[in-house]
Amino acid sequence: MKSIPLSPGRRLMADLSWASLRVPRCVLTVRLEVPRCCAARAALAVPRPPWTTLFLKAFAQVSAAQPALRRAYAAWPRPHLVEAEHPVGCIVLHREAEGMLGFARIRGPDRRPLPELAALLDHAARAPLAQERRLRNMRRFAGFPWPLRRLALLVAMALAKPVLRAGGTFAISTLGSRGVDIVDSVSILPCFLTYGPIGADGGVQVHLCFDHRVIDGADGAVALAALQAALEGPVTDELRALAGPAPPC
Repeated sequence: MKSIPLSPGRRLMADLSWASLRVPRCVLTVRLEVPRCCAARAALAVPRPPWTTLFLKAFAQVSAAQPALRRAYAAWPRPHLVEAEHPVGCIVLHREAEGMLGFARIRGPDRRPLPELAALLDHAARAPLAQERRLRNMRRFAGFPWPLRRLALLVAMALAKPVLRAGGTFAISTLGSRGVDIVDSVSILPCFLTYGPIGADGGVQVHLCFDHRVIDGADGAVALAALQAALEGPVTDELRALAGPAPPC
C-alpha cells in the first residue's frame, strides 16, 4: 500500500463533510410531474437551456415567496435565524480543477431570464481557472492548515451570515444526466435540491435536504409542491416565449 496526499479538492470535501455533520438534516423525496415543461423545452432548438437552469429559476421563485427557505440557523451570540433578502443559488458544476468541483453562485436567479442563467453556468463550467475567482479562493483556502480551515467553518456556521454570503441560500447538484440520483448532501447551506433523470413522460424524482432547525417537513412539502407549479407555470411560459409565436393556421 502507498500513501496518497489529499488534493485541494479532497481536503475541502473532507472539511465540508465534517462541518455538515453538525447540521441536523431532513430529506424529503417526491416524484414531480412536469410534462408541459418537458414538452416546451423539447420544442426549442439546440442548445436548449439545461434542466439545471429550469430548477434553479423555479426553486428561486419558490424561495422568494417562502422566506423560511432563505433562513439559516446561527448559534452565536445566541441561537437565532438569519434571513437573506433575496434567494441566492449555488450550483455544483461537474468540472474539476486540481480535484475541486466547480461552483456557480448566482444572485437573484428568480429575476434572471433563462438564457442568462444558462450563459452564467456555461461560463463557470468552461472558464480558465485564472478567470474564476471562486475557484482561486477555494484553492487558497485549501492551502491553509486544516485546524484553521475547520475553525473558519465553525465560525462561519455559528454566525450564519458568512455561509449565506459565500455560498447562498440553496444549492443544486444533480447527476440525472448520468442516470443516477443524489439522495443526501454534505452541504451546510439552508437547502440542498437535487433531481434524477427526467423521464419521457415528464416525471422526475426530486430530493430536498434542509436544516431541521430552520424549517419543518410540512414547509418542505409545500416548497416541493410549489416547485412543480413553478416549473409547469412561469418556467414553461418562458420556454414557450423563447420558441417564438406559433405559426398561423
